[in-house]
Amino acid sequence: MSAMMSAGCTSISVGSADGQEFAGLGYYQVKLPASQGTLVAVERESVGIGWGSLARSAAFLGYDKSEWVIADPADCQLLIVIKSAAQAENAKEIIELLGDKSPCIVDQTGSLQPSPRP
Repeated sequence: MSAMMSAGCTSISVGSADGQEFAGLGYYQVKLPASQGTLVAVERESVGIGWGSLARSAAFLGYDKSEWVIADPADCQLLIVIKSAAQAENAKEIIELLGDKSPCIVDQTGSLQPSPRP
């Protein structure tokens, strides 16, 4: 997972070149959990004023904590988001049951390595 902390006026672009971004004035912490392929997961926590096009994010004033997953439905017909160690254990069992039909995985715990998609 990569993370970034920023203060002042910030504009952050994520995902592909289709212009998914958010901007603001204040303090930002942005985390990008490990994911695979074109799948993008973003966690943002901020204090200040902000706005953006990312997942049709609304403008805010004050404290905001947001999470988004941007995925192409053609590639991700099953999406697994892991937020705790217990969920990681359950996800391992599900992934084994699926066999060659690998789901898209967003691992916020860092406990699973995303398996390569065919």
